[in-house]
Amino acid sequence: MSVKVNGKKLHLTTFEIPTTGKNIRKCLVAQKNFAEVGEVIDHVNTDDDDSMIKALDAQIKLIDTYTEFLKPILHLSDEQAQKVEDSDFNDVVDFTNEVIDKVLGYDSSKSTESEDK
Repeated sequence: MSVKVNGKKLHLTTFEIPTTGKNIRKCLVAQKNFAEVGEVIDHVNTDDDDSMIKALDAQIKLIDTYTEFLKPILHLSDEQAQKVEDSDFNDVVDFTNEVIDKVLGYDSSKSTESEDK
């Protein structure tokens, strides 16, 4: 089985992503990376220079992680990956969350449709 994700917000096409064990693993690893970075950022001590530097490094890693996740799972070319990097960061986050939700079967639009019926 596969899922479709519309990449229009990032000036990309619609992608069909197989829901293979390999892709599910990529999604779970990405979620783990996002959580680890979030943990560092959430526990920053603004009075400690070392803590601030770690938080900034974590934020940089977070930004890089989005492209590093999307490029292989969507088989993006270098040009497409550049479009992701040049896009509004909130759109990249939303798109990445949609990819992960759909691959893992947590597609909120489907559950919303079910609740409306």
